[in-house]
Amino acid sequence: MIQGPLDGRHAHGERAVGIPGSRVTICCVGWTLGTGMLLGVKTVRPDVWLSILPMQVVQPLHTLGAIGLLVAGIATLAAMVVRRVGGCAGPLPVLIAPGMGVFMLLGAAGIVSGNGSGLEYMSWPPVLTALPLVLLVSVACVTAVNLRKLVRLSPEGAWLLMMGSCLAVLGMIERALGLGETGPVRALMIEWHALDTSFAGFNTALYGLSILIRVEPGSGRPLRGRWMYSLAVIALLSTFGHHHYASSQPMPLKWIALAASLLGIVSFARHVLMIRRSFGSRPRSEVTLDISAGLWTAFAVGSGVVLAIPPVNHVLHGTHAIVGHSMGAIIGVDVLIILAAMLAGRLDEQGERASRRAIRVVNIALALLVLDLVCAGVCKGLLRTEGTHREYQSLVRGVLLPLPLVGAVLSIAIGRLCVLAWQMPRQRCIQPE
Repeated sequence: MIQGPLDGRHAHGERAVGIPGSRVTICCVGWTLGTGMLLGVKTVRPDVWLSILPMQVVQPLHTLGAIGLLVAGIATLAAMVVRRVGGCAGPLPVLIAPGMGVFMLLGAAGIVSGNGSGLEYMSWPPVLTALPLVLLVSVACVTAVNLRKLVRLSPEGAWLLMMGSCLAVLGMIERALGLGETGPVRALMIEWHALDTSFAGFNTALYGLSILIRVEPGSGRPLRGRWMYSLAVIALLSTFGHHHYASSQPMPLKWIALAASLLGIVSFARHVLMIRRSFGSRPRSEVTLDISAGLWTAFAVGSGVVLAIPPVNHVLHGTHAIVGHSMGAIIGVDVLIILAAMLAGRLDEQGERASRRAIRVVNIALALLVLDLVCAGVCKGLLRTEGTHREYQSLVRGVLLPLPLVGAVLSIAIGRLCVLAWQMPRQRCIQPE
């Protein structure tokens, strides 16, 4: 029995059930916000608390939180979707909180003690990679077990969830196996290809989950053949390469893969129209969250295309402009998708007003933050080709002066949404007969 969109409205046959993993996900968001505010201060004033919390510790702690919230958010939303279709989630709901709790605490301890990996984004001690991998593999297995039910809800959402969870697993495994590479070029190829694959997986899985959460029952169709589905997954995983760094596939196949990936724009447009058709029957805060995530998705795609232009990439690669692109994508899309799912239909009138105000502040503050980072990136990219580091660094820091204040406002607004989600940990859910 497929339920309607996840909400908190009480009806006959419903009972209140908790959202597994919601609170550990909110804790990961809070962790990321707190370390992000500290990182903003140290970006402008690197000497602040230098002996206690150097940048070499703060930045890895921040990226640890970002990966933690993405993995925990995917697992939490996957458990919610499986519950919606009356499927079997297996041990996934039980694994989320202890798995991510241990990962965050031991990862932070390893980084602070100097035993981290030293790698960008995946900065924790390498052995701890097993914990998020277990959750992501569990998401992929749960998706495969409940594939027929998920396809009946939305074939496209089920495909994106399966593809995204598999890509995230492959990316993290590739990064872990590449630790032994000593050649700088080869090591960098593996690191960036692994990061691209991982984040492509995170974003794709969350996109699929957002479809499965929002789509109305009856929109899907029966699964025609599991073997054909499996063949499609294998074909995609064997040819995927965001930048094709290490791909040995023939060039025509790479062009076909590029054309197929651009079809995602068609998918995005279709589901924007689907969500817009449901605006009249949903609370305004949900509509505002969906519109915000849609606009930031457009920003992420558009800025990604611009940054991929070789002359632009030559100037801006390794600057704050890349950070601005990442912040817009992770906060504006991923975090809003996760919070929107947790808050869906569960707010009273007062909570509705509070969430709408918080969302407006989030959009304004995030836009200012991204603009500041892009301006700093352009300054650094243009000046570093002609001057020394000392000559342009003072100007870049001057451009970044508003960063701590804007980051604090953004963190407070997102924190308000997290508090609303934390205070309402139970969801009305129709149980399958």
